[in-house]
Amino acid sequence: MPSEKLFAKITISSILLISILVIAMSCKECPTEPEYDIYLSVENVACVWVTLNVTLPDSGKINTFTLERNDSTVATYTCFDDDTMITDEGLTPDTDYYYTIRFLKNNQTKAESDPVSIRTLSTTSNDFFWEIDTLGHYGSYLKDAWIVDENNIWVVGNIETDSGTFNAAMWDGTNWNLIQVHNLAPLYSIWYFSDDNIWVSSGFPKHWDGSQWTMYHLQNMGLGAEVSTEYIWASSPNDIYFVGQKGSIVHYNGSTFRKLETGTDVNLNDIDGTPDGSHIYSVGHNSILPSKSIALELVNGQVDQFYYTDGLYQEGTYGYVGSVSVEDHFVYFSTPAGIWQYDFTNNTSVIMYIDEIECRRLFVEEYNDIIGYRGGMGFIHFNGEDWRKERYLENNIFSCNGGDYKDGLAVMVGYTTYGYEAIIARGHR
Repeated sequence: MPSEKLFAKITISSILLISILVIAMSCKECPTEPEYDIYLSVENVACVWVTLNVTLPDSGKINTFTLERNDSTVATYTCFDDDTMITDEGLTPDTDYYYTIRFLKNNQTKAESDPVSIRTLSTTSNDFFWEIDTLGHYGSYLKDAWIVDENNIWVVGNIETDSGTFNAAMWDGTNWNLIQVHNLAPLYSIWYFSDDNIWVSSGFPKHWDGSQWTMYHLQNMGLGAEVSTEYIWASSPNDIYFVGQKGSIVHYNGSTFRKLETGTDVNLNDIDGTPDGSHIYSVGHNSILPSKSIALELVNGQVDQFYYTDGLYQEGTYGYVGSVSVEDHFVYFSTPAGIWQYDFTNNTSVIMYIDEIECRRLFVEEYNDIIGYRGGMGFIHFNGEDWRKERYLENNIFSCNGGDYKDGLAVMVGYTTYGYEAIIARGHR
């Protein structure tokens, strides 16, 4: 009996040993499949498209994955980077979608991302009803506007009347009230923070503190005799930029003015930036020979040339840049080639619209609400899906210089070409 028990123990031990050896050998022949991580996030949502970011860390140099929308495969992609941006187009406005990504290896799904949900933007209206007012008589014109709300609108320029000269006016919901700012020099632009904190420019910055106007003689501050600033942009009362003639840019930090070196003599006629002031763009062009156009990029106080062309319509370029508007991480430039959209986070560009446009001012509230004011007092508007173009409001008898846009209220300002009266067109949706 003892020998039988011993034989049984030896037999069981042998079987266990053989099993362990077989398992070990099997593991060497079939190595464990590595785990793959895959992530999907939403980069940007519009009315008819969405941009997604796909992250495949540590998954190899060449990756293949599919994009799934609402349980249907949209497309299969091959990428060479850990992070890949993809755009899904042809969507329906104001609609819910959910997306996932499947990572493929040898045509087999190795990993799948968590789903992400989006709702596309709804379209806005392309229809505007315009009310037109005139101010002053011969020699009057307006250059800029600021919308506080529909019952508080400011305009600046030069207004000649029988009772005197004015250079600003304020709409109170019923009437235009004429205003005399400082020494009555014609004004080019306005930036409104509050009733007691308003900046305007006549070539020199002027500030209203609620009780009086103060003009700042930039030349007397050692900023150069050629400095002339006509247009204003600010992220806060302590972060204000003034741009103008011969590439002039002056920054105000709430207490002192500082001239920024731009390396150009091109006249700058528009500026816009992100709300935090981290990315700012200023554009301009010389309308007389030598014709030049430029776009400058200001990042962390550093001015760099972003775009330049020697000819206003030079082949191989976008042509001259007429205006700029910044929304989120997109910069929109008005050019003869169309609305040039630049994404400064990904360094990519697209042309949104091409149809012989020329915008004096461009405003982007959101991707589904873009409006540009044309020289003949006309406009273009994008509702997120379709463009509307109006060349003239009334038989080309008006000329537009600028304006403002806020919450669906459009204000264009300029002058009448037949009598040189100042004109204001208010557009309501």
